[in-house]
Amino acid sequence: MKRFIFSAFTILFISTQSLIAAGYIASYSMKVSDLSAYVEAMDELMDSDWGKSFPAPVSLHSYAFNGYDDATHVVVLNYEDAESLGKGTESFSDPTFQSFLEKISSISEDVEQSLNMKLVSGGSADPENNGVFTIYRMEVKDPETYAKLYKRVVRAQTQAGNVIGQYGLRQQVGGSVNYYSHYAFTSAGSVEQAIKSNEALLSSDSFAIFSEAVKENRKIKNVSMLINVKNWNTE
Repeated sequence: MKRFIFSAFTILFISTQSLIAAGYIASYSMKVSDLSAYVEAMDELMDSDWGKSFPAPVSLHSYAFNGYDDATHVVVLNYEDAESLGKGTESFSDPTFQSFLEKISSISEDVEQSLNMKLVSGGSADPENNGVFTIYRMEVKDPETYAKLYKRVVRAQTQAGNVIGQYGLRQQVGGSVNYYSHYAFTSAGSVEQAIKSNEALLSSDSFAIFSEAVKENRKIKNVSMLINVKNWNTE
């Protein structure tokens, strides 16, 4: 969050996309050395007037499997539109937020910040079904074609009962575009549910058809699993 800039480049990049954004996800990955102290600082921040007026739900997740990435945790801000994104990002200069940054400076180290626009969203938002998120980061050559095929396969998987919580497809518009251009995700209530639903996905006919259709369009760069730690501003 410290170094994120909502730049003119980002606005220009968004305006050139053929897919219409339905909101934005800002994520801030970090290495946290004292989780309990970090959560305590977040609680204090979100209980303040600044936090109560912040224009987006806020979530903290821990990485269970993260490859070579140094991040241990990620803060996710779920903005409904560009207006709330602008307002939220501008509020980081507020003294209350700056005091929060000072408080966590000795226990957290920034790793990566990214901004993604929502292309496809769906599934159950029930907290009981959203304790674990499986994230597939990838490079996509033709976003519009990929989104159409993604909608088709996720519809089939939902009908088969293999998607327990939410699902989504996001396109990166700010961050290190050399790493990935998109990510897809599914959620479940537990690690066991996430693994079992993934096994069902990989063995399904609809996924086999999908994989064949996108093999020249998509390259998986990283698969990680996030476990939800705490949520704020969810009501």
